[in-house]
Amino acid sequence: MFDTLAVARRLAEAGFDPAQADALTAARPASGEHVTQAGLDARISAQDDRIDARISALEARIYRAMLLQAGAIVGAVVAILRFAG
Repeated sequence: MFDTLAVARRLAEAGFDPAQADALTAARPASGEHVTQAGLDARISAQDDRIDARISALEARIYRAMLLQAGAIVGAVVAILRFAG
């Protein structure tokens, strides 16, 4: 069992003000929640998947914008050539 009062007292004795000591003690993971390498790897993988999806969506938007710009440039060149010729 985790004795939050004892930890808060030790933190206060180490120089933390009581509010900081209480906040740090309250911020600990709930009983039974431990970080494991497998759990950490799973969270990182999930973040990587979300980042990859966001990058792919951004790339698609960039390619669409480039196509629109290319079309506008071709249209402008054609219009100039018709006007000049």
